Amino acid sequence: MNPAHPGRGRLRFLQVGVLVLGLLLAGRVVQIQIIQHDRYAATANHQWGQQIPIDAVRGNLYDREGRALALSVRTWRLGVAGSLLNDRTKKAEMIEVLSHLLQRDPQDIEHRIDDAGRKHVVLATGVVLSLEQMQEAGRYRAITLEDERARVYPFDGVAGALIGFYRNDGAEVHATGLEYSLGGYLDGRAGLAQKLAAADPARHLGRIVLEEAHHGQSLELTIDERLQEISEKRLADAVEQYGAIGGSVLILQPSTGDVLAAASWPLLPTRAGRHPDLAVWNNRNFSSMYEPGSVFKIFTLASMLRHGAIDTATVFDCTNGDFGSFTIRNDEGHSYGDLPLMRAFSKSSNIYFARAVGNLAADELYRDLVHFGFGQTTGLPYPGQQDGILKPPVSWSGRSKPTIAIGQEVAATPLQLGLAVCAVANGGNLMAPRLVRRVLNPDGTVAEERQAAVLHRVLAEPLAELLREAMARVVREGTGRGAQVDWITIGGKTGTAQKSRDGFGYTPGAYIASFAGLLPVEQPRLVILTVLDEPVGSYHYAAQSAVPLFREIVEDIKNTTRWLVDVPGQRTGYLAAAAPEPTVAVPDVLYLSVASAAQRLGAAGLVLAGAEKSGVVVQQVPAAGTRTGAGSLVTLTVSRRFEAPVSASQEGATAETLCPDFTGLSNRQARSLAARLGVALQMDGAGYVREQDPAPGQKIEQLSVRLRMRSVTGDGTWN
Repeated sequence: MNPAHPGRGRLRFLQVGVLVLGLLLAGRVVQIQIIQHDRYAATANHQWGQQIPIDAVRGNLYDREGRALALSVRTWRLGVAGSLLNDRTKKAEMIEVLSHLLQRDPQDIEHRIDDAGRKHVVLATGVVLSLEQMQEAGRYRAITLEDERARVYPFDGVAGALIGFYRNDGAEVHATGLEYSLGGYLDGRAGLAQKLAAADPARHLGRIVLEEAHHGQSLELTIDERLQEISEKRLADAVEQYGAIGGSVLILQPSTGDVLAAASWPLLPTRAGRHPDLAVWNNRNFSSMYEPGSVFKIFTLASMLRHGAIDTATVFDCTNGDFGSFTIRNDEGHSYGDLPLMRAFSKSSNIYFARAVGNLAADELYRDLVHFGFGQTTGLPYPGQQDGILKPPVSWSGRSKPTIAIGQEVAATPLQLGLAVCAVANGGNLMAPRLVRRVLNPDGTVAEERQAAVLHRVLAEPLAELLREAMARVVREGTGRGAQVDWITIGGKTGTAQKSRDGFGYTPGAYIASFAGLLPVEQPRLVILTVLDEPVGSYHYAAQSAVPLFREIVEDIKNTTRWLVDVPGQRTGYLAAAAPEPTVAVPDVLYLSVASAAQRLGAAGLVLAGAEKSGVVVQQVPAAGTRTGAGSLVTLTVSRRFEAPVSASQEGATAETLCPDFTGLSNRQARSLAARLGVALQMDGAGYVREQDPAPGQKIEQLSVRLRMRSVTGDGTWN
């Protein structure tokens, strides 16, 4: 028998070794791909990419005329990657470009870059750039641009306590006012992307969108910015003139319950910097309550007349205020003698109402006051609202009914009082307060129309008419004479209420003066409530402070707005010229320089509003495409920090035009951007841009760009 060939043994050993190695490798593959797949996948994702949120664009806030009150604008975080700076000549050119874009000293920029060495340095945040400026920055590989969103308030501090503020610092969201309470509409929903990393930290490989962001909805409010500005200016003057420590002005539309203006002292002078008094973010009209005093007699009178406790001929002796265990006096100790109802109301006799309410059952008075909305939440979307104080009769003392009748032992917010007066003004309907008129989709289409809502009827029309006449007599011959003007009929009721502090009873010399007015009496269009907190000296009487404030506001409304044009009755307000027929289409001037925008608007026969001389246009009202009268004003929101580097003659496309990023833009936005560049669009589908050819940053061949669109279905998903 021949011995085994020695080569065969080595071959067999090699085969076994290869088999064992293969089994080990296969086992390792199974371990990595199946058993420990999630662990290694997470490690790979961490090494080669990072999941980052895609911020949703926050919706805007507009007033009832389309004027922008709060805007989200696209801004940039601009930086430099030092590892990509190899050419000193290029570096010098780049610094000059950065100096022009940021309007900063080039030496300062150079020092910042040199101090960072090969690291990345952020030079500025919140930078607004035109398309041409972005293209100029894009010529330098070392310049980095990361988009971000900024919240802009075009009217600065106007309506600050009402609108509030919104700030997202990345770690936490800070918001107040309507910016907070309406966040469910404005916020939208953030998306998610995978950021791709490279071995060189200065290189950017882009990102993969995992989940699209859903942008927030915009809201058209009931607020009229002009009425708000009038209210704030006059309130500020009154607080200074009468030495008050606070105050408020509320303007409502009685037919709808719309809040047209809500001014509150202290006012927000400007949004720049920090404000040590946080009360500037608190709107007294909704979140503060007080004893209304004699203004409340409107509703006491309504209840007494409704139940037949008195009639217009009922007379009481208004000399003696002795009620046995307590005493009630008229203001300034007046002794009026016998007074009939209407004269007692115009003189605001406390004794008359304290005696007359004795004919009314406690539960009747209480039910009627609840029906007017007192002691109840209003449902207005503003944070921190107060319900007021109205105790049930079981909690009343022996003096509660007469003191409630004259507006004491009860508390209300200005909004509650204003809505109750609206019911008198509109013929008897208590309206739900309305702050939002329309909900707008991100593309500008109307998602929802908010209709005015009647909560219930509180008065019959004849009784409401009688109450309006009683209020008119207050202005003609009573405590509200200072509100009378010769061009419109006004009705109202004064209130001078003692003020208590910290639950220790009434404080000597501390009063709240108020006046609730409606106009014109025949067919009221506006209800205005003026309130001053602790005016000094004789100004504590409403006739000396709250009434003059009311009148000044009315005169300003007449002279600067159309709210009181062609009022009913023989006396008429200021008659403005009839608006021209809408025959001019407003051109699109977004992201143009102010000079270029003015030239384009002028060519269309329109006028640029405002005195801005430089900057980049980030918002326009009316919107592009809106038809309006020749010579009409177009209001522009301008970024004042940055100025477009090109003149009107330089605008337009050339053979070297680089393709902008159309991704996420709507049909209109994409067409607007293409029109400014002078390039043609080929659009496949409708909705929002999903893909584009050429890609962002590439040269546009034959001045044409192809866009593939995607739309949103009714259930919120993408087609």
